[in-house]
Amino acid sequence: MSLIKQFAGQAISYGVATILSRIVYYLIVVVILTRILGARTAEFATYSYYYAFAAVLVTLFSFRLDTALFRFGNKNEKLGVAFGSALVPVVIASGVLFLLGTFAAEFIARLSAFPEHPQYVRWFSFILAFDILNLIPFAKLRLENQVSRFVMLKVFNVVLSSVLILFFLVVLPSYKDSHLAFFPQLGVEIEWVFIANLIASFGLFLFLLPTILSLPLTVDKALIKKMFYYSYPLVIVGLANGFIQFFNTPLQEKLLSGSQLDKLGEAGVYDSVRRIAGLFVMFTTAFNYAAEPFFFNNSSQDARETIYGKISRLYMLVGGLVVIGMYLGIDLIKYILDSHYREGLYMLPILLIAYLLLGLYYNISIWYKLADRTLYGALFSLIGMAITAGISIIFLPTIGSIASAWSSLLSYLAMVLIAYVVGQKCYPIPYPVRHLLQDLSLIIFILCLAYFIREHLGILTKYLCYLALLVGYISYAWYSEKEEWLQILGRST
Repeated sequence: MSLIKQFAGQAISYGVATILSRIVYYLIVVVILTRILGARTAEFATYSYYYAFAAVLVTLFSFRLDTALFRFGNKNEKLGVAFGSALVPVVIASGVLFLLGTFAAEFIARLSAFPEHPQYVRWFSFILAFDILNLIPFAKLRLENQVSRFVMLKVFNVVLSSVLILFFLVVLPSYKDSHLAFFPQLGVEIEWVFIANLIASFGLFLFLLPTILSLPLTVDKALIKKMFYYSYPLVIVGLANGFIQFFNTPLQEKLLSGSQLDKLGEAGVYDSVRRIAGLFVMFTTAFNYAAEPFFFNNSSQDARETIYGKISRLYMLVGGLVVIGMYLGIDLIKYILDSHYREGLYMLPILLIAYLLLGLYYNISIWYKLADRTLYGALFSLIGMAITAGISIIFLPTIGSIASAWSSLLSYLAMVLIAYVVGQKCYPIPYPVRHLLQDLSLIIFILCLAYFIREHLGILTKYLCYLALLVGYISYAWYSEKEEWLQILGRST
């Protein structure tokens, strides 16, 4: 089996289950929640606000030791001691989060935009504690290529969250005065979403216990120091990337013009659209699930010269198809959102291109992890963070929430370019730059053409043109890498 086919198989295995299950969750959260909240778009921003901080805090409290496990545990004889050395600090960090949620929730809430709801802080502290505990056993499963078990547990987590959210938001209100009267009454619907996520994270932890207990808990203090030295720049990477991707709601709450309610309302509309674009991020996440352990296990000079560039091209072609398909289907996708949130859909193509570049960055920047030069990753991410912050500070008060979409796109574009230029000097990998630029230009051209068609043509003509664009792109993608597609499909030319 060729390495490309092996990678494709792993990416598909991660991708199908991960993407489908997360789509279900997104549909439930976005469809159900936006309709329950209706015009209360500011309350939807509450959900976005706390998850923005969660994305940052997971990185901070996990120390990115899951990635360090790939680096120091990729040899079977080293896996046990690397696993134990990564797990112990994470267990301690989780304990700290439990203590903060139990004893400091009111103090932390007073520092947030929602001081009247300390229970939100408590729920999130507990959710974060379990999510961080789950990271290291999940990394072990990926490193050992236990794709099926990894996927099954991820699907379990999403399905349980989804079922609980449906129960709490749809079933419980119908029976709260009769059969389900014993349930506590909460004044805010969004709190049930937090509780559902907490239960699901705890359930996932219980299912991961056998993985945690499968190896003797061996701790090597010298190795822990090496792992922290390797991963501390990755903490900066994670914090900066979390800021770029998820911190738009807190920035908009501070920088948009208008009253507090108006700012949160606009932030809620923006985040609902970002979550639609986030369906594409699931594709890049599935790619990254397969890519990180694959690249660490195939880091020879020959692999770098023959495989890495090819994978980046295949990512761009498939990612372009997903981006184009999502935008051409916007007339259906808009019904995911309640009508009060659809006004922000004009920002969708900007966010889709931004997240397409994010996936390309994952590929092109892998060199700094392989070369143990993680400080470069911190530098790239800080540059992206600075661009996001600068654009937000300058333009959010004047042009509104679309500034957040442009800041994401320009940040990821800068990160891709800088990572490539520096990488060619420090850890040369031959990427097909001309083809990647050609692919990206075509994708953007098709989106612009589709926008013109959508605005100026009738329904029948519009959809015929959409079909022609989609068939044309698929043909381009197929013939651009026909030999590789045939190998992945198990056929020969």
